[in-house]
Amino acid sequence: MQRDSFGSRFGALVVIAGSAVGLGNIWRFPYMAGTNGGAAFIILYLVFVALICFPCMIAELMIGRRSRSNAPTSLRALAPGRRAWDWTGKLFIIIPILVLSYYCVIGGVTMEFFTRSLGMNPPSGNWSPVVWTAVFLLATGLIVVFGVQKGIERFSKVMMPLLFIIVILIAIRALTLPVRPGAEYSAADGIAFLFRPDFSKIDGKTCLAALGQAFFSLSLGSGVLMTYGSYIRPHDNLAKTAGQIAFFDLLFAIIAGCAIIPAVFALKDNPLAILSDNTDSALVFNILPDVFPQMPLGSLVGAFFFFALILAALTSSISQFEVPVSYLVEEKGLSRTVACAAVFCIALVLGMACALRPKVMSAFDGLCANWLMPLGGLLALLFVGWVLTRGDLSDELSSGGTHKVGERFIAVLSFAIRYLAPVGVIAVFLSQLFS
Repeated sequence: MQRDSFGSRFGALVVIAGSAVGLGNIWRFPYMAGTNGGAAFIILYLVFVALICFPCMIAELMIGRRSRSNAPTSLRALAPGRRAWDWTGKLFIIIPILVLSYYCVIGGVTMEFFTRSLGMNPPSGNWSPVVWTAVFLLATGLIVVFGVQKGIERFSKVMMPLLFIIVILIAIRALTLPVRPGAEYSAADGIAFLFRPDFSKIDGKTCLAALGQAFFSLSLGSGVLMTYGSYIRPHDNLAKTAGQIAFFDLLFAIIAGCAIIPAVFALKDNPLAILSDNTDSALVFNILPDVFPQMPLGSLVGAFFFFALILAALTSSISQFEVPVSYLVEEKGLSRTVACAAVFCIALVLGMACALRPKVMSAFDGLCANWLMPLGGLLALLFVGWVLTRGDLSDELSSGGTHKVGERFIAVLSFAIRYLAPVGVIAVFLSQLFS
């Protein structure tokens, strides 16, 4: 059976960017920035992306494309006979399933809010979150079951540009909200809050949060980029693709922040208290539904916002879903349909626990974003830096000699992969342990 691959470089770009540009940008980034020093958090995030995440992206994409296999099989294929890396590969099955299990809960809540924004009143009850979780997970599985080109790539080519357009329009609407009579704050104050650095908020916990956000947002350390890297065509420019993904991810996160934070300042009487007390998804699901009705054409803006959230959730959830599916298809010989059904059942069971017990979801999120995903990225860096050779790195960066790559760039990236990025991840871990 011929292995599937992306049909074009643009297709690869929108799919991999879609795995990065998701709920992590809309649901997570605004409140993380708002509660961790505004621009100080963004600066920290940029440093981590440049020094740690970009080398890690190259490493993970390289592992996948060099082996042309799913994440666990890639490590075994490139390091035959080394059982430690064989066992390490199993981590890249566990992480995406855990992420998917609570991601689908958020996606389901987003679907429910979208139906309410259209004026519908879906039934609610103790089991309502489970039903919406199953609906969202089913939608994800139906996209993945059609394969890489006909399912994932076709969906992303249409929905990713649409997602950008919708969020940009919402940001423009938020930034142009008029000042309310007698109000203490305005949308401009929200922009100032978002982009004014408060370095007093920076400590070991904030560093771990920024690194975790970067890994979560860019889908690093979960096996997603290894799996998607295996679908990238041999002649496509790996470094250029990674750089564009990082750029669009950051751009989208900032646009999402401009769509949410200014609206809270313009339409709420106590925005600082709201943002300082916000420690979870309350900003998107508790605050904004009260904000939209106060806007001109607020119902329409709200509907567009939650539709954009659904698209963002799906572009990311399909990437997490695809990782274990590709493993089951290639390693266990299952059909894609059966593999999708198996992943659906496992994720649904875990998702039910997250939907019925918010503390379970919070624990999964903290475990994956702050610990397991950075650990997975660290292992990928060590694998490329110390198991593979600099010749392997040069060959992948040049796409087998197709692209001209400077020796200085290869030397700097090799140093970052072997030393700089791993030390950065370990330092952030230690700062959290001893803080």
